[in-house]
This record gives sequence, C-alpha cells and structure tokens, in this order.
Amino acid sequence: DPTATQAEIVSWDRVSRQYFSIVGQRIVRGRDFAESDSGTSRPVAIVNESLVRKYFPNEDPIGKHFGMDTSRYAGTFEIVGVARDAKYNDPEQPARPMFFLLLEQSVRYPDVLMQRSEIQTHFVGSIQLLVRGDTRNLEPQLRKALADIDPNLSIITVQSMNEQVASNFDQQRMVAQLAGTFGVIAMLLAAIGLYGLMAYMVACRTGEIGVRMALGADRLNIVRLVLRGAFLLVAIGLLIGIPLAIGVGRLMAAQLFEIRSWDPHVFGFSILVLGVCAAAASILPARRAASTDPLKALRTD
Repeated sequence: DPTATQAEIVSWDRVSRQYFSIVGQRIVRGRDFAESDSGTSRPVAIVNESLVRKYFPNEDPIGKHFGMDTSRYAGTFEIVGVARDAKYNDPEQPARPMFFLLLEQSVRYPDVLMQRSEIQTHFVGSIQLLVRGDTRNLEPQLRKALADIDPNLSIITVQSMNEQVASNFDQQRMVAQLAGTFGVIAMLLAAIGLYGLMAYMVACRTGEIGVRMALGADRLNIVRLVLRGAFLLVAIGLLIGIPLAIGVGRLMAAQLFEIRSWDPHVFGFSILVLGVCAAAASILPARRAASTDPLKALRTD
C-alpha cells in the first residue's frame, strides 16, 4: 500500500544464528534460533514487539503461524521468539513491525515468482562480527579470510556498529553542534554585555558609592550592592528567557532525536552557568567600586 506509514509496513530479513546476541537485540519472549533449527526442520521465525502489538495484541504469539503474500501460505512459519524493537532506518520514526527468518532454512513454493524470490533472499548481503580486542588492523584480515573462502566475494566497505549508528545521526549531530555553538556565543555575549552594563552602572553611581562609603559602608557592602544589581538583571532576564527557551525547545525537539522540549536538568545547569557568568562579569566592576576613594567619589558629578 503506497499510503501506508513506516510503522504499518512489515519488513523482514534473513539472519544466521546468534545474530541477535551479536547486534545486542534482546529476545524478550520465547527463544532465539537454535541448533535444532536446520534446513530439514520446520521453518521458524522471530518477530519484534511492534509486530506482536499489531497482529497479536491480546494473545501470546509463541507457537502461532503466519506466511507471506497470500492466505494459502498462512501456516508457513512458526513464531518461536519475540525480539525487542530496534530501529534500522530512520531513528526519528517508530520501530516498524518486522520478522526474521533463519538463513539456513528455505521454503519450496509452488508459485514460480515466490520460489524465485525465496532463492534471491538467500544471497548474503552483509556480515556481522563480534570482535574483542583491537580492531584497527581487522579489515585486511577480513578481506584475506573471505578471499580464501571465495576469491569472487567482494567487500564494499567495513564499518563498526558505532560508525553505522553514527552515520544515521549526521543531520541531528550537525543541528546539535550548531545549537551548542550558538549557545556558547550567546553566553559569551551575555557575559560581555553584563560586564559592560555593570561597569557603566558603577560609573554612573560613583557619587552614591562615595556617599555610602563616607557614611560608613565598607568594601563588602559595596561589593554586595553591585552584585545585587547584577543578579537582579539576571533574574529579570530569566523571567523573560525561560518561557522563550521552552518555546524554542519545542522547535528543537522536532529537529533532534529523542530530545524533550522541557528538561529540568538542562534548564538548571543553564541557570547555574548563567549565574557563574554573571558573577564573573560583575566581580571586576564590584571590586573597582569597592576600591573607590570616597573623597574623589564625592567630587564626581
């Protein structure tokens, strides 16, 4: 159906034994493919959780049968296990219903087209290996091993699972890096702007500071006065900025993978960083104000 969504399309693949343990996809019900599952035994299948939710919502799928194409093949495969959902294509879309067949098993269909398709699905397109230790010099060894098996086997590319996963997040990673860069620049501009504003406010209040010091205010009181003004500005900025940040977070959640528009840990860390920047930007004007000579300050217009 061309109008079907990705979550409605049932995909399938042929795999060998221990595939799920190698890729880290856990069997949550039933069993994995076993040695007893051979080319002469009954064809078996492992389905994922999405397929179970769609076709077996209120029953145990273990032991149930299904087939492909038409109802005449409905009893072809027996479900022996349920694998945890995994996303193989677009990480932003929900996991689609999927089932897995054993590479060693095949079905003889009376239909010519079905039998031709069955034969074609037994061509191996990729190999997964579980490697322990250093993998830097693994590719030449793999190429040699496959060449020893069959010189006509060609290896197009060798990638680790981490590299394959990372390649699916190129766009999201670029958006995240740009957002992080802009955030750092905005923080620096805010700190510079706060420093300039506080320096200007101290200069404008030089006479007031002189009067306070002449009346007995010590340096600590002057520092508190300046910092109080700085953090008052920060508090006003947060009252305006937090609602705007939540709104922007909704837009970012649509661009990045599994990012929530509201995360209290992120907002708390951002407020902490902003407070540190405000303190760092205000401490120099505050120290300068505290070291002001009261006589010179009183002569200032």
